[in-house]
Amino acid sequence: MTQFVFRKHDNVGSAAAEQDSQFLDECFVDTGDGKVLLDIKNPKRIIVGRTGAGKTALLYHLKNSGAHVIQLSPHNLSLNFIATNKVISFFEEAGVNLSPFYVLLWKHLLVVELIKEKFQINDEDSYKKFKRAILSIISKKDRNKELAVDYFETWGDKFWQTTEQRIHELTSHVESSLTSGLNGKFSGVTFNAEGAKKLSIEQRTAIKEHGLDAVSRVQIRELENMFVVLEENIFDDSKNPYYITIDMLDEDWADDRIRFKLIRCLIDVVNRFKSLSNIKVILAMRHDLLFKVLNLETISGFQEEKFKALYLNLKWEKTELQEIVESRINKIVKRNYTTGDILFKDLFPSNIDGTDTFEYMLNRTFYRPRDIIVFVNECLELCAGRPKVTAAILKEAEGNYSAERLKSLSNEWSTILPDLMHTSLLLSGLKNHFDVSFITQEFLGNRFEEIAFALNASSTDPITKSLYSLYMAKNANFDSIRNFILREFYNIGLIGIKTGSTDSVSWIRQNNLSQLSPGQIRASSTVHIHPMFYRALGIKL
Repeated sequence: MTQFVFRKHDNVGSAAAEQDSQFLDECFVDTGDGKVLLDIKNPKRIIVGRTGAGKTALLYHLKNSGAHVIQLSPHNLSLNFIATNKVISFFEEAGVNLSPFYVLLWKHLLVVELIKEKFQINDEDSYKKFKRAILSIISKKDRNKELAVDYFETWGDKFWQTTEQRIHELTSHVESSLTSGLNGKFSGVTFNAEGAKKLSIEQRTAIKEHGLDAVSRVQIRELENMFVVLEENIFDDSKNPYYITIDMLDEDWADDRIRFKLIRCLIDVVNRFKSLSNIKVILAMRHDLLFKVLNLETISGFQEEKFKALYLNLKWEKTELQEIVESRINKIVKRNYTTGDILFKDLFPSNIDGTDTFEYMLNRTFYRPRDIIVFVNECLELCAGRPKVTAAILKEAEGNYSAERLKSLSNEWSTILPDLMHTSLLLSGLKNHFDVSFITQEFLGNRFEEIAFALNASSTDPITKSLYSLYMAKNANFDSIRNFILREFYNIGLIGIKTGSTDSVSWIRQNNLSQLSPGQIRASSTVHIHPMFYRALGIKL
């Protein structure tokens, strides 16, 4: 180790798991979550974690476990075709609940992908071979299973088409059902979103009645019978389970008008597939996306409680995060310098400001792999030609890290709090902890004036809207608005709250999904700004 120095561009991996295969292959740390997902009988199948908590890395590990894993991405499913379909947009805008169609779509897609993978169907010849096999195992005396054969007769010759083609065909089937019999009744009506906005009350009522009836008729009866065949005749080997994983649901793969409804229906379908004992459909979802899907899109009859057993909330302990860092450090050091194990303390100072260095760094994370990897990389970026990270280098790296993490937090919550990069400045320059009573109406008004140039009164951001309502509307309740803003900052991890003098500081990190109620924050409560953002916000210690 006497000859060891960090080289330019040394790092301990990428912040994004999809770009980190080099390290994930050799340095993956399994906390037991992988075993839970591979357990076909375990109900947990919706991986919930904040950005950087390890969702994609876990799916990568699953794919390389040797099991039968079908990986799907919403980007490759051409679902935006539905969002841009004029007829679908017309009925959505008119208020027709199209959830049954979206549920049907997901079922159809997943069944086709499973059959294709199991029997390697990629052309007409392979389909004919599969059909001969399926006919030989399905009893002619079982009418329900014969209906499943009808499903193959109807859709089988399209199994090797692209997913986009299958979605187009099924959507066209639904479109035809929705518009059937309407042209004569609604002459002059344009079947698109703008046309729906121009409907009269009477027309809208009639359209909704027609749409509900049409949607109820849109079904593939044979598809339900397929579940019996899948369970009893095709995927009946308990030693040979199949998994479907779907990641990247939080990305921009379809218009938001229906994206959340599609995800909501997908969750419903994942629960439906739970009845199949040798098939497991696994989703990876960001905490904020799950929150928005479950709370900002209301679909009649949807009950979140029955889905909570499906959630696998990713949580990390200090020892596990330290193992991630040390295994990655060993990879770059052993590459050229030693065969012995290298510990974190061998390359970093023993303490920073009287605190154990790893503890100091970890306190400036949300206890998730991406944060600590990014922090270590920021240190190594400044360490070229040196054998160790010094305290001065770590402090300099912390400034870059803190600014980058605030930007990352803003991106993570952009669908819910699009103005966060600006509204977070309400805390700029404050002490690291203070009583809620410190935020007076005058103080908040002055801070609002400082950031108002970057805000818009028509913004959808709830914090921005609350600020405008406080200073533009009459009789606004200051205490209520102040507490609302603090709860929003708490929910995203920007601050912690010590609700009472005998309580400990509450943080929402590590996917603690419990949220503070309005009455829990009092004037005497204490606000603690998260250490991750001290440098970015100029917080005083």
